[in-house]
This record gives sequence, structure tokens and C-alpha cells, in this order.
Amino acid sequence: MTITCADCGRTQTIPPLPPGASAECQRCDRLLSHRSRGGLGFDLPLSYAVGVFVLLPPAVFMPLMDSTIKNLVFQESRLVSSVPVIYSEVWFPFAFGFLFFAFLFPAIRALFQILVLGSVRMGLTLPHAGRFFRWSEELRIWSMTEVVVIAGVVAYYRAAISASIALRIGAWCYVGVAVLAFLVDRTLDRRAVWNAILRDHSTALGRHLASCGICEMAVSTRRPGDPCPRCGHTLDSDAAKRYIPAVAAIAAAIPLLIPAYSFSFIVNDRITGVWEHTVIGTVQLLADYGYPQFGVVLLIAGVLVPLIEIVGMSWLLTTVRFPTPRGLVLRTRVYRVLHRLVRWPMIIPFVAAIAAPIVDFRGIDDIVAGSGATPLFLFIAFTMLAVRLFEPKLMWRVAGEAI
Repeated sequence: MTITCADCGRTQTIPPLPPGASAECQRCDRLLSHRSRGGLGFDLPLSYAVGVFVLLPPAVFMPLMDSTIKNLVFQESRLVSSVPVIYSEVWFPFAFGFLFFAFLFPAIRALFQILVLGSVRMGLTLPHAGRFFRWSEELRIWSMTEVVVIAGVVAYYRAAISASIALRIGAWCYVGVAVLAFLVDRTLDRRAVWNAILRDHSTALGRHLASCGICEMAVSTRRPGDPCPRCGHTLDSDAAKRYIPAVAAIAAAIPLLIPAYSFSFIVNDRITGVWEHTVIGTVQLLADYGYPQFGVVLLIAGVLVPLIEIVGMSWLLTTVRFPTPRGLVLRTRVYRVLHRLVRWPMIIPFVAAIAAPIVDFRGIDDIVAGSGATPLFLFIAFTMLAVRLFEPKLMWRVAGEAI
């Protein structure tokens, strides 16, 4: 089959793959196709997607954790209760961001996967199936079930410093959601899905006019700017139009570094006084109370990764402004690493969102999100937006023009 690499733009022909084999781009090493083992087709990812969709409502609305102080006062939290608590304590974008990233986007993505995989599995024609699958893939970076689980673990041990905590059924359901969502991504043969919707050309094209940057379809019957016949995305979309918004997103993120890391992101209002902790202060607190491993998680996710993202994206954007053909493969690989890592700093604001309703004993011991939680959330969101807007194919195009 003939496809066009979404990262570097090279059109190439891939031979039929045996089970377990993969095909990479000849030029930039991007994974173009992977055929799963076992021969179960779409059954496994479809069943996992159904499991995600079924488990999400109880995970969100059933009790998440119970907390008590000396068995004198008691509190029950639900994952959905984080939204009104955060809304009342800090700025509303943080609350709605948690709502979308933890609940709505995973549910919508699972629904799109069920519709597409179910129709393919049963041999039915689903109108706009390609668009549904494209939307599910674009929601991948914004659906953060595994990030919520890690944040929940850290929030559990942070809350355990102030109270006795017990896990409830909602917590286990959400762990199941995260595991199933991970299995969907691991078992889904995306090239097979795209070919089930509309097949790629099986032979090399005599002429090539346009290609899709999402489903990687090479099209000889349409021109650049036309919609892709399979997923509806614009063929040969102008990556340069996304460059300025990506620069703007990074420029908006950088000033937020100061309030994000100098202001407290968790405030513990205790009967004996008020504790205010920045990201670094929370790392130290966890280490002091015997949880250094979770302090390391926060340090890596909350400090190291954001710095890598800012420096890495600034470098890539600069190389577009000052193009050179040297190191294109390395820069493309760096972008892929940044794309994989960019969601994980969201662990930090999510810890505040989950911990706040767990320890909510007003006048005795109360955890609230601090003034640094919102700028930290916005900093990470802008960085994610920059990574999502940037297209590595632009580096190859401007370098080709510069040669």
C-alpha cells in the first residue's frame, strides 16, 4: 500500500506485513504501520473501548475515597466532586479543564471508537466513519485517564498526611478505565482501521498530487486543499499557518512559569495553622513523611518535563525560522518525544483537584487548591497546545527550500 508519512511528507510503498511486524518511514523512522499478533482483528480493541465507556460513569459518580480524622469527622469524595470544589476555590478554566480531560474527552473518544470499530466489525457502513476515527485520534493527547490515575495515587498519599484514607469503588473503576484505555491504544491496528474505512492504494502511484496529514492517504484524484476522501482532513494542509499559533502558545506559556512555580499549588488550612506548598515544597513534604518515591514523580513530571518541553519546542520553532537540513531526523524524533511527554505535567494540578475534596474538614483540616494551581494548569495547557499545533513536516519543507 502507498501512504505518505505525516512527519516528513515522503510518499512510500509498504509491502504486506506478517503478524507482529512493523513498517517505519524510510526517511524519518516514523512508525507507519504495525500489524498486531493473534489475528483477533478489531475484537479486542472494540471490547476494551466498550469497557472504558461502561466503567466511566461509575468511576466518575461513585465514591472515590473516604477520609476521617481520628474517627471523629468523616468525608466522602467523588471524582466529579472535584469540579465544583475547584470551581469555587480557583479560576473556572482549571475546573472545566479537569472535567474535560478526566471525564468528557475519554468518554467521547471511547464512543467514537465503539462506533467505528463496531461498524467495521459488523460490516456496516457508518456515515463519516473516517471523521469519527480522526476525531478519536485527535482526542488521544487530551484524554488523560492514566495521568489522572497517577495523580490520584499521589493525592492519596498527600491526603494521608492529614487524615486516614480508604479507597472506594469509584477509584477501582477509574483504574480499570485507565488500563482499558491503555490496552485500546496498544492493540488497535490503526492502519487496518483506515483501510477498512477506505483502502490505501495497493500500488505505487503514477502521479501524486496530494496527501492527508492525519490518515496518511496518498491521493492522485484530488488537489491540495480538497478534503481527504477518507477522513475529511484538508489534503496537504498548509503547516506554515500553524507556526505562528504554536509560537504564540509557547510565548503565552513562558510568563506563567513564575507564578506556576513560585506560588503555592496546594494550601492545607489546619487548626494549628496554614501550610502553603509550591510544587517543590510538596516534593519535600512527601519526602519528609516517608513517601520520597512520589516526591520524585512530582519532581520529574512537574519540573523536569515542563522544562524539557519549553526548551525543546523553542528549539524546534527556532529551526523553522532559521532552516537547515542538518539534524532533521533528530529533530523529528525530539518532537515525537515531546509529544509523548507533554501530558504528564498535568499530574501536578490534578493532584490538587483530587486531594481538595478528600480532606474537606472546614475549621479542622482542609486542603484547597492554591493560587499557583491555575497558572500551572494554563502553562501546561499552552505547552500542550503548542505541541499539538506544531507539525514536524514544516521543518522538512523549509529545509528543502533552503537546500
